[in-house]
Amino acid sequence: MKTMNKLTIMAAALMAAACAPAVEMTDSRIELPEKYPSATTDTMTVADIRWEDFFPDTLLQKHIRTALEGNFSFLSCLDRIKLAENELKTARLGYWPSVSAGLTAGLERFGEYTMDGVGNATTNTPDLDRSKHIPDPYPDFGLGVSFSWEVDLWGKVTQKKRAALSRWIASREAASLAQSVLVSEIAGRYFDLVNLDMKRQITAAAIEFIAKSCELTEDLKDAGEMTQLAADQFRSRLFELKGVLLETDDMIASAERALCVLMGKFPKHVERSGFYDLRRIRYLSDAGIPDLLLTRRPDIREAEMLLAAADCDVKVARRAFYPGLRIGGSGGFSSFDFGKFFLAPASLAYELAAGLTAPVFNAGNIRNEYSNSIVRRNIVVNGYKETVVKAYAEVAGLIESYENILERIELKKEEMRAGKKATESANELFRMQFIGYLEVLSADRDYFECCESYIDLEIERMKLQAGLYRALGGGGFSPDGSATAQ
Repeated sequence: MKTMNKLTIMAAALMAAACAPAVEMTDSRIELPEKYPSATTDTMTVADIRWEDFFPDTLLQKHIRTALEGNFSFLSCLDRIKLAENELKTARLGYWPSVSAGLTAGLERFGEYTMDGVGNATTNTPDLDRSKHIPDPYPDFGLGVSFSWEVDLWGKVTQKKRAALSRWIASREAASLAQSVLVSEIAGRYFDLVNLDMKRQITAAAIEFIAKSCELTEDLKDAGEMTQLAADQFRSRLFELKGVLLETDDMIASAERALCVLMGKFPKHVERSGFYDLRRIRYLSDAGIPDLLLTRRPDIREAEMLLAAADCDVKVARRAFYPGLRIGGSGGFSSFDFGKFFLAPASLAYELAAGLTAPVFNAGNIRNEYSNSIVRRNIVVNGYKETVVKAYAEVAGLIESYENILERIELKKEEMRAGKKATESANELFRMQFIGYLEVLSADRDYFECCESYIDLEIERMKLQAGLYRALGGGGFSPDGSATAQ
């Protein structure tokens, strides 16, 4: 008869599993192009390089280390790793039984006209040892240990552990992404400061040059060879450049404050290298083949781990249709006489039980949860594919922009050479009074703007390299926040 009951439970469980909703799962496979546009196929990638090696400037390295140790958002990412690690430890404990110990003491009086009261009175017969008579009121003392253990028949606990492990790895990848973003952002703001420093230098040089032109114009005016209008135009240009200088100083102070906040410290002067020192640095530019994105870029690896966790969640929800075996028991001392509380074996009590349960009717909760787990997995799959597509588009765009900016820099250099010659010629012709002051001012303004544009392009080239390093998943990650080789 017992065998028939067990078979009935198993049959009901299998029928419930057969009634599980057939929700279609989205295919997680995605194919990337063989190479990036305008890029050669190369097995090397800057993602294999530590950020200390990629950014050789020692002052920049110092600021990056400070940020990795003090940036509050990044430190929060490290704390989230610890939370995921604790969840993983909790999932691993699912293999072990739950054990608890307890000490109880109570006093109860039963009414004389109740079943318990009458029963106790009739139990205390004269032929029964008085030490075993039930007292009134009735004291109850207990000390024991109990346990409960669900046998992992279908691997449900294993799948929960794997899901927790995948989410723990995903949290590490999220921190790795945060680190690469932080390194890239520190480098970008550092380059912006160098850009402002250089613009301040050329503005100061332009002020000095215009000041000399003002003196020359005043001398020519006093000699009757130049009008007051020319002197006023040069003076107006001088005041304009002084205003630009003050504005640049304010921008430098603001950029320093922003960089200090990013590093997690109070605003102060930020040390940095000179423009010409950084311009001589040539960063590695091998992007590698697109498939390497799947193994290098942290946000893609994070999405993969979340997808793996979602797959495990689906398996756990599927196994909820199957019967579960739970074993439990308890043992210890129990007595209404404290003087005989630890008397063995008379006061010893124990219980051992096992139960096999299977879902038969639960208002469709298990089916709905299984269906929801598949839908949640499909959402994760779509997020994974979107991450891959965006990553490829970002890298492809950075590569094209970098190649384009190199050509623009070369053209701007030629323009600067021509502008410098034009400025020198204009000043010489002005001294000989072959041209007017407007030509001199126009040549000077054009050359000044050309120099600013060239500096912007060089800084943009450096920032594109930093962005490409981040986009390719550059640098590794260790729990203490330092970068390691992949």
